[in-house]
Amino acid sequence: MRKIELPRVEINGEEYPIYCDLFVLSQIQERMDINDFERGIIGAEIVRDKDGDPEHDEEGRIRLAFGKYDIDALVMGLTLMINEGLLIESEQTGSLYEPVDEKYIGRVSDMPLINLSNTVHEAFGRCLISKKK
Repeated sequence: MRKIELPRVEINGEEYPIYCDLFVLSQIQERMDINDFERGIIGAEIVRDKDGDPEHDEEGRIRLAFGKYDIDALVMGLTLMINEGLLIESEQTGSLYEPVDEKYIGRVSDMPLINLSNTVHEAFGRCLISKKK
């Protein structure tokens, strides 16, 4: 059995484990492009020229504008990561696995948008970094 230390997130006074792994990435990818997901959860949008092509900066990187969060992506990502954390925790402790759904998370999440964005992006980033090692 895998032994993983699970980061925790507090939502509406209740703590949940949160974890991103290849299974979570696969579930995200079934619903949307992974790059679009990341841009959506950090509130980034590709800046496009008058022809609709991406604009680039002096170093050739695509320019991004910030401030337009994809709330659906945030709720989806948070829910998937919480459910994965709950499943791992139930495997490690022998407790009952009781998943949450997106509707519930969307309703009870009292975290400010920027904190929600940072939490989901941090878990997403840990997943990508650990897979590259």
